[in-house]
Amino acid sequence: MKIGPYLKELRLTNNLTTKQVEIKTGISNSYISLIERSQRKPSAEILSKLAKAYKVKTENLLRLAGYLPPEKTEDNAPSIPIYHIISTQKPFFIAENIEEGYGLLPLNLETSSIKNLFAIRVKDKSMTHKKIEEGDILIIRKQSEVDSQALALILLNNKIAVKRVIKQNKYLILQGANLEDLPILVQESDEFEIIGKIEWVIHKF
Repeated sequence: MKIGPYLKELRLTNNLTTKQVEIKTGISNSYISLIERSQRKPSAEILSKLAKAYKVKTENLLRLAGYLPPEKTEDNAPSIPIYHIISTQKPFFIAENIEEGYGLLPLNLETSSIKNLFAIRVKDKSMTHKKIEEGDILIIRKQSEVDSQALALILLNNKIAVKRVIKQNKYLILQGANLEDLPILVQESDEFEIIGKIEWVIHKF
């Protein structure tokens, strides 16, 4: 991925507008937009400021921008399978559901354990959410429990969906993309499973 789109990914992941980044860094929001559209190459100084704002290592951004030599070649860079999953499909973690090729990890996830990471490409509305659209790739960590308010890939009565998991006392509530959507209270009679926590969203461009 080029440095511009990658910086946009980092900004969106941190829920920041270009104006908020300007306040944090002193870099004008118009110049940030030019960088994200690959119309300007950020200097090492600008990358250092953005790295602090986005909570990533400056060295990773400098490597991606070409100011430092790459730490590893693409051939041995960490990668994970991207599964083709639709909301009513089960089982889904099978070789036949892996798209052609494997996806490279975002830079600030490379140092974390990739053993339990996988990715899916959003194919239908049940897996869209706030800032998640059809065509985006979700990087997910396999785990059966998540903290309250975490965004997770879940299985509810044989349907796969992306929901925010809210814990209230002994109850589990699933919130969809829009606050106008009625929350779902998980019942004891429901077939419910947390597949994993969504760690990263790679947006289509």
